[in-house]
Amino acid sequence: MKKLFTLLVGIGLSVSAYSTHLMGGQITASFISSDSNGSHYIVELDVYRDTLGIPMGLSQQIEIYSLDSTLTYQYVSSSTLTFGVGGPLSSMSSVYGVEIYHFVDTITFATNGNYVIKWTDCCRNGAIINMATPLSESMSFATILTVDSANPNSSPTFLADPVTYLPTNTLWQFNPLPFDPDGDSLVWSLSVPYSGGTGAIPDTVNGYEYLDDTTYSNSSVPFSFDAVTGQITWSAKLVGNFVASFVIQEYRNGVLIGMMNRDMQFVVIPDTNNAMPMISNINNVPTNSIGYPYVKINPGQNYQLHLLASDADVADVVSMQAFGEPFIQTTALSTFNVVSTGNGNEIEGTFEWTPDLDDVRTNPYLVVFRTSDNIFYYDETIQFEVSLSVTSLDNVEGMKISNIYPNPANNRVYIPISVDKSENIYVEVYNLLGVKLTSNTMDLEVGNHLIMKDINLSSGQYLVVIKDVNGTLINSQQLQIIK
Repeated sequence: MKKLFTLLVGIGLSVSAYSTHLMGGQITASFISSDSNGSHYIVELDVYRDTLGIPMGLSQQIEIYSLDSTLTYQYVSSSTLTFGVGGPLSSMSSVYGVEIYHFVDTITFATNGNYVIKWTDCCRNGAIINMATPLSESMSFATILTVDSANPNSSPTFLADPVTYLPTNTLWQFNPLPFDPDGDSLVWSLSVPYSGGTGAIPDTVNGYEYLDDTTYSNSSVPFSFDAVTGQITWSAKLVGNFVASFVIQEYRNGVLIGMMNRDMQFVVIPDTNNAMPMISNINNVPTNSIGYPYVKINPGQNYQLHLLASDADVADVVSMQAFGEPFIQTTALSTFNVVSTGNGNEIEGTFEWTPDLDDVRTNPYLVVFRTSDNIFYYDETIQFEVSLSVTSLDNVEGMKISNIYPNPANNRVYIPISVDKSENIYVEVYNLLGVKLTSNTMDLEVGNHLIMKDINLSSGQYLVVIKDVNGTLINSQQLQIIK
């Protein structure tokens, strides 16, 4: 597993047939079944390209490497993915269109182990500004997968497209919604995009600059993403094409079992004084103690949320959609219906969800509500916690905290807790030798709270402990920190 983590810095890929104006995408692997022949997976390659470039072929080659006994990735085979479903993503009069290429095939991994599935093609979009020589750079995707027939695993994916448009000098929000179908913990971060290479030795793009650089971002709202919700916030300074690359690490029971990279391209066009469509009553949604929109639902509870969207430009026609995990769970009973309020630039959307006991889990569900005026869109992310009610600290003695998130974490963690009377508590962190490393005292009033704690410690396993004012243990949970 150590070798798997080391490969995070990049993946080397061989070059296939040339196309141009490649913009973004990823590789995903979904478990189907296992038998005496091995574990069977659906492998999918999604590529997004500028329609001004050379079209892609109807088949694409991927390479597969396996981790051998020397902890080195060795070439295993290549497979052909054929064109499945594709089509246009979007088209604008002032900007070129974007086309989706979707390639798919079924692949069998004969033995358990760690595998790399990778693809590359040339060339990237020449209009990319935050790369020194984009037309000479290939675009590479790699997904690292732990195959275990006894413990099936599918790779993470995203619920939103990786190409989007935004205006200059305007507050803009977007959420790509990383999602794991197995419910594994995801840790994701910004990375230098991959370019090419031979074997499993990675190469990265030359002359790459991150988008939070003051060259590309207004200082008031630099490019950033929220580690809890995944929401991207940016006020772009320059017109042009920009690329951000994300690496997603997948953990199960504290063990790294996979990772993938995803490239996203942001097309920034001149600000034409077009107002951004927004949810006008988002401030009416309950928030946690640090200001995130946050709703707590009990299993069996029918919850309804009414949202109003509008646009300051009265001539614009506003639309609103919702997407996220509650809509794709097998037991999901969620819906989102939109109706007009009588004016084209004002609409109302109603989100309704009745979770059941199978939906109770550690991390909150993310739902993105996206408003659009057919030119730009703007995302608002709301977290929905589905958990059994805890009405008093006195009632949770002996229970483990099951809702610290994210876990694993880089530094900051959040601890939801509900109290029905004022309580003084201690939040302490211990190493696994039992040595107390940090301690904080908190005075909680009646209600729901989300305790934010920065854990400035090195990578490793720790124990988070909550005690009452008398020093009596209330709850505890093991936490993994990854730097």
